[in-house]
Amino acid sequence: MSLVERIRKAKKVLLIGNGGSYANAVHICNDLLACGIAAYTLDPATLTASANDYGYETVFARWIKVVGERGDLLIALSGSGLSKNITRALGLAKRIGMDAELITDYLRTLDMQQSEEAQLTLGHAWMKCLKKT
Repeated sequence: MSLVERIRKAKKVLLIGNGGSYANAVHICNDLLACGIAAYTLDPATLTASANDYGYETVFARWIKVVGERGDLLIALSGSGLSKNITRALGLAKRIGMDAELITDYLRTLDMQQSEEAQLTLGHAWMKCLKKT
């Protein structure tokens, strides 16, 4: 099943990322909302408060533990694909029965900027496909 079909099928779509990938997650979340998809990302105030109180490595997993459920889709945007907070969130999502996808291009290109540009290119392609149907 394609990622667009998985997005369409999901109860809700949760998007996460760090730095530029977080900005891309917010952008893509907005695009998915415009297509009528229930999409969410962790707001900056909660993200930084949770990171301060519990540690940055757990920030996304803590959020997913509260709001994620079977039938949801987690899309993790990551420049490197190696950040502990991203890998922990992906692992937890799979353990609770969520569908999960890591979007990274860095392992192929070794270029962080190119990896983050690819995230937006994919997000815009998803939006075009979702709007057509």
